[in-house]
Amino acid sequence: MIEGKGLGNKRVNRVNISLSNRYFSKLKRLSISCNMRWTTLAGLMIEMFLNDANLMKKIQDEYCTEPAFRVLSMNDKQKNYVIYGEDQ
Repeated sequence: MIEGKGLGNKRVNRVNISLSNRYFSKLKRLSISCNMRWTTLAGLMIEMFLNDANLMKKIQDEYCTEPAFRVLSMNDKQKNYVIYGEDQ
């Protein structure tokens, strides 16, 4: 985490992702058309994904192997998440 000058004591978590050349090229082209850095666009896309309950459900339907750890959106305004088996 980075805390410091110019960030207003805001904590920033860095996430590294690996993209194929094909998808990186698509991301760069989209970032140019949106007039933003590709890293900013990638972060925005991740935030949008994590705030979309339908996309979260779709990815978990395809890849979730442990139903006890399934994540559900419980509040549409603040996007609070709970693990399915947490309260049981």
